Amino acid sequence: MIKLIAIDLDGTLFDSKSEISRENKKAIAKCRENGIKSVITSAKPSLIVGKLAKMLNLDTPQISYSGALIIENYTKIMFELKVPPEECKEIISLCREWGKGLTLGANDGLLYYDEKHPYLKIVTDTGDKIVKTKNVASEELISKAIMFSISAYENDGFEEFIKSKIKSKSIKIVRGSPTSFLIFNSKADKFLAVRKVMEMYDIEKDELMAIGDSNNDLEIVKFAGIGIAMGNSVEDLKKIADYIVPDNDSNGVAFAINNYVLNQKVL
Repeated sequence: MIKLIAIDLDGTLFDSKSEISRENKKAIAKCRENGIKSVITSAKPSLIVGKLAKMLNLDTPQISYSGALIIENYTKIMFELKVPPEECKEIISLCREWGKGLTLGANDGLLYYDEKHPYLKIVTDTGDKIVKTKNVASEELISKAIMFSISAYENDGFEEFIKSKIKSKSIKIVRGSPTSFLIFNSKADKFLAVRKVMEMYDIEKDELMAIGDSNNDLEIVKFAGIGIAMGNSVEDLKKIADYIVPDNDSNGVAFAINNYVLNQKVL
């Protein structure tokens, strides 16, 4: 019996317009009515994740910044993994050297960027709450840093350059999209964050269903009692999933919940 559902956001619960469909909302509400818990597992900042959880009336802890931050009661931090201060300074310095746009994701759920951010459109297109600052390298902001998003196209050389310069094992660099890559604390992991929530409620792996669409969902989808890949998922995820459901514009989350958790036919 499934007791907890871990649901990715972008490309999964969100449709291509970054909205949650009525069918998906209804399915999650039915889970709540039946005592089945749902947890969002997203790379989005905690401010966005918390607002969505409140809108969906989810009373469980929620996971943001790809597992680097877990919140409860929609805003309260219960677990966090920051990017170490020295690494923050080096990241910012290298980005400025190359003239690369950089955004600092803080534990307050906001994204901060310098006034002279050269690729602002890439940031504003995310829909996240962004704040302009005179100096993103200030001690105040560095002390709150959970994530960095850096505007750099694939194969433009900057990702390889920054990897060659920063040798610290305290951070990890992952490609977020064709136009940007992300930097987190090396211990940040969506899978480990979900495991923490499972431990809180004494939930076993066979009682977990995980739904995702990308490579950073691989471990949790493979681990879960029921692993779900969206129709729009990367091929590697489809290969290891127990089931493949319709894509994120076709209410795939509702399909998974109704068919494999609530056992209700989708009309």
